[in-house]
Amino acid sequence: MIKQILLTATVILSNFATAQVTSMINEKNVDASTKVYGMAPLSDATKAYEKFNFILENSAAIQFAKPLLEYGYQSSNFQAQENGLMIYMVKDKKIIDQWLVNPVFYNTFHDGTPYSYDADKLALIAEKYPLIYKEEKRQYKNEKEYQKQRQALFSDPYNLIVTEPDFTYEGYFEVQFPQNEQFKNPEAAMAYLKPLVDKLTKKKYDINYSLSEKNILDRTQFTMTIAGEENIYKKIKLDHLQKGDWQSLSYEASIFRKEN
Repeated sequence: MIKQILLTATVILSNFATAQVTSMINEKNVDASTKVYGMAPLSDATKAYEKFNFILENSAAIQFAKPLLEYGYQSSNFQAQENGLMIYMVKDKKIIDQWLVNPVFYNTFHDGTPYSYDADKLALIAEKYPLIYKEEKRQYKNEKEYQKQRQALFSDPYNLIVTEPDFTYEGYFEVQFPQNEQFKNPEAAMAYLKPLVDKLTKKKYDINYSLSEKNILDRTQFTMTIAGEENIYKKIKLDHLQKGDWQSLSYEASIFRKEN
């Protein structure tokens, strides 16, 4: 009877322990078309974790790495390193999931939650599937120029991850309001601007008040920023208000490229 109880307890504990261990690579974030990359930050002058960089681009490599990327219990250690290593799950050159590994603290973060993890296991992956990479930043004048080059970016096998430019807004300009009975606060200024902008565009725009140096130091006014298409700037009528110059936004693509 005692032996049976001990056996049952052992099975329960074994199942519990197994349930607490899972891999960063799982059916939710990896399928036949997914790539997995381990990348130490290029900004780290010490290059302490470059030795852990790895590249997994086929099922054999991913299956080899899966048990080595198993993490343990949820940790109470919320410490993280500035030079921690990122593990990216990538599909069509876009990040679909990511983990931050902190070798010094023996933990890994996912969606803000820390779990125990021994980063020394990364050396085994990197030894078999090493990666050398660099980051390139490319500037574009507008979306049309970018679209002409987009296919080449995504078809280049050396481009591992492509972060595309954000073309939501063409640029921005500022409008200065005096603080008075009509405009007592930034909310009143925003309420004044919104219907004017609504009449001029159907595209997405943004009106905001930030704690800029000007707004902090000069409390006699509110400077609002309007971001959107240039047509808003050209057509908006602002009686007795100071309108700043139009500022075009630069559009930048960030590319992680394989060098080995």
